[in-house]
Amino acid sequence: MGVSSTSHAASCCGGGAGTSVILPKFNDYMVDVSLRAEPFDGSWDEHGRYIDDPNGTDLAEVGMQVGAAKRLADRWQISSVIPFTRHENTYSGDHHTTQGIGDTSVSVWYEAFENVTCVYRITDLASLQPSVYLGSQIIIPTGLSRYSDRVDNNQEVTGRGFYRWDAQVMLEKTIYPWSASLTWLYGYYIERPVNQEYGRKSEPYQKQLGHRHSLSGSVGYTWFLPNAALLTLTGTYTDLSEGGSRIDGQLTDEGAFQKISSGLSFAYSTARRDWFYKLGYSQAERGYGTPKSRSISIGGGYVF
Repeated sequence: MGVSSTSHAASCCGGGAGTSVILPKFNDYMVDVSLRAEPFDGSWDEHGRYIDDPNGTDLAEVGMQVGAAKRLADRWQISSVIPFTRHENTYSGDHHTTQGIGDTSVSVWYEAFENVTCVYRITDLASLQPSVYLGSQIIIPTGLSRYSDRVDNNQEVTGRGFYRWDAQVMLEKTIYPWSASLTWLYGYYIERPVNQEYGRKSEPYQKQLGHRHSLSGSVGYTWFLPNAALLTLTGTYTDLSEGGSRIDGQLTDEGAFQKISSGLSFAYSTARRDWFYKLGYSQAERGYGTPKSRSISIGGGYVF
């Protein structure tokens, strides 16, 4: 339900942002693999009140994301991310494990800038120009959702069950050793018919999940290592929310949530700026209608 925090280097050095994989300027291909562990510790109800898990309950999710990107033209690139999810759940001493593929994303990005905007000092107004990325993303429901006939409860769910279209804008600026970014996302779910939930038949109806909004900001600092490699520390703050679902065209409160989270990450880029490695941690600070969780991720990739 949330967007995972992913450590990343500046766009001119390699890395990715959020659930997307974004090529550095002038590179043609990139592959990216990351592992994630996310234990859950209670939840916030629809009024924002914290509710602890029942005694004997231990919920966690581990996963892997495999992503790739390809340059289509000087300023255009396409990428895709496929997640794999495994639930490790304990209820009253009974342990249950489920796993499967999640929802796949396919993104197209346009770079609204001509040259690399990373600079070492400000010499004129042009030195202040940020990197601006304009993105369009489709989420494909390849995972198991509550509307699948093979799902008995919410802990077996690996996807949302809806197609979603996202519009994204990312602004990024690096004036070494500092960097900053701001990312905005709007998501629109496609309405679909529903005739079963958690493997049980239901009266047919039309459903559309609420619009998604996300705003994320980050500030980073880069160290230049003696071997010419780069090490970047980045702090992030994200506000993610979705409105209530529409049932047969009528707006409801079902599924509405907000999740505000913070994160810290390290990214290491080799001297040739081809290999990069990343380590990140994020946690939910507050919200409503959402679980309280922490997330630890580790990964890396290759740019060529």
